[in-house]
Amino acid sequence: MNGRTRGASERAQTALPALAIALLVLTMVTGIGLALADGAIGAADREPGERRVAVSLAAGLVAPESPLTERANVLDEERLSNVDQRQLRTAFPVTDETAVRVELDGDSLVTTGTPRTGTTIRRLVVVEERTTERIEPSLGWQRRVTLPQRGASARLTLVPPAGTSVTTVRANDRVVLHDEDGLAGTYEIDLSRFETTTLQFSASGPLPDGSVEVEYDALRTRKATLAVTADG
Repeated sequence: MNGRTRGASERAQTALPALAIALLVLTMVTGIGLALADGAIGAADREPGERRVAVSLAAGLVAPESPLTERANVLDEERLSNVDQRQLRTAFPVTDETAVRVELDGDSLVTTGTPRTGTTIRRLVVVEERTTERIEPSLGWQRRVTLPQRGASARLTLVPPAGTSVTTVRANDRVVLHDEDGLAGTYEIDLSRFETTTLQFSASGPLPDGSVEVEYDALRTRKATLAVTADG
């Protein structure tokens, strides 16, 4: 073997390990690429289903007929605190085969299954809280009082002093009670939930402390973010 042939043989032998390493790296890169592509395809296959469930559930939770709403996009605070898996699955059968999580401002409300990542849909909502408030205004000769919060209804107890007759009660200039012979006792009246109410009493004399008691259903509202996650 001459020098030229021996040099070519040595270079070929030296190149073999490098070629093997290159082939190994190529095989690994190809395998990783195929695995990532397969994962991406699988995720793409799952995402439309997850998204449909998340969108459907988010829309259903804020709909007027939802068990959580007072009206469209207005959630009732008490109903939110009492919602559970059974109620969610009964009202929304779409959750039977998909793990879901419902959160309000980052706090978990109810979860079905074991959602991990999945697809999340967020909706801006209003949360409405009802409380019962009671006031005993000293009306004197003014005979009017503005309720501190909005309310849907009120209970009036009228105990006018001797010599004073209450004939009419108005709520924001709307007559809600009237009796020419005089009003006395307890009455239920409807109020507007959309504006603060001023009650005005038509009476023949002053109405001191103890003449009027108002117990009303006060409404407090706040904005919040409802998040629905579907996984699976």
